[in-house]
Amino acid sequence: MNQLRNALTGLVAIPLILSSSGCATKKYVTQQVAPVSQRVDTLASQTTEQFATTNGKIAAVAATEQRDISQVNERLSTTETKLGLASTAAQQAQSTASSAKSEAEANASGIAANSQAVATLRSGVADAFNYKLIEKADVTFAVNQSSLTPEAKAALDLLASKVQAMPRVVVEVVGFTDQSGPQDYNLTLSRRRAEAVERYLVTQSVPLHVIHAAGMGEEAPPPGLEADLTAIDPNPSQTELNRLARRVRIRIFGAGDIVQPQVSAAGGGQK
Repeated sequence: MNQLRNALTGLVAIPLILSSSGCATKKYVTQQVAPVSQRVDTLASQTTEQFATTNGKIAAVAATEQRDISQVNERLSTTETKLGLASTAAQQAQSTASSAKSEAEANASGIAANSQAVATLRSGVADAFNYKLIEKADVTFAVNQSSLTPEAKAALDLLASKVQAMPRVVVEVVGFTDQSGPQDYNLTLSRRRAEAVERYLVTQSVPLHVIHAAGMGEEAPPPGLEADLTAIDPNPSQTELNRLARRVRIRIFGAGDIVQPQVSAAGGGQK
């Protein structure tokens, strides 16, 4: 019985021992695991912080690089803009230089042309005042007459057409008589003859302001008359000389810049 009681007591004591032993093991395990778990938590926290720090650094580096890239792009854009402006300015400068060169050449050409024009004008003015004989003719009259004959009118028509074609002329009309009759009468008659020629030329559209008429009276012999007549007749008679003396001498003078061959027009009258 005592053995049985001891046996039963031992059986009851085993669970108690096991129970006490289990509690002790769990506590031990807990004591052993707690520091490891704490270290793991600490390591995890540190790792998270390190990741966060690393990510921050990466983000900062990326932002810096992006900023640098933006600055570089901006500088490149600015440089390209400056290059474009410089190119445009260079083209404008070249265009301006070309225009200035062309204008200078045109001005030089214009100055040369003006100088030539001035020289030509001066020469023309000098020639314009240098009047030269370019046409001449004589018309003759009957004794004691101042009326124009048909032959005289034909000669004056030819002269009028030539005067109308000339820009600057002076028409000299001088009347004469032969030596017969009183000098006063001859002077008046020579004036009437010159005026008859002047009136006819005006009716043929010769401007009055270019005609200068005068009566000189008798002429013995008229200048050049004998030489002109001798070329036709070596021994002219006094009658022929008197006929030629009853005349109006017409001379047309033109400015020196007018090129016109000298042509003599013969006028007729009653013999």
